[in-house]
Amino acid sequence: MPNVLIHKAIELRPQTRAALEAELGRSLQDDEDVSIMAFSTHDSPADEVRREAAHKLESYFKKIDTQTASVSDEESKALLNESLKNVRPGYRERERE
Repeated sequence: MPNVLIHKAIELRPQTRAALEAELGRSLQDDEDVSIMAFSTHDSPADEVRREAAHKLESYFKKIDTQTASVSDEESKALLNESLKNVRPGYRERERE
């Protein structure tokens, strides 16, 4: 049995669509896809495991900070905007007031 189901809203049975709309608190558009996932929960990592993960992230961010220390704020913003434009079609930089 699959753990993930994806359906077009227009293809849902009326009672299924009504139940989903009630859960979402809004109407579904016919061109929307609906995904349903079922998965087992798990215990959160132990404190020591979380601390180690946090330490690794902190070390990684410090390394990145040292590599980008010579990049100006303006250049950083320009690079970020360029990246956003590449991965989000139609992205527009927010106009400054």
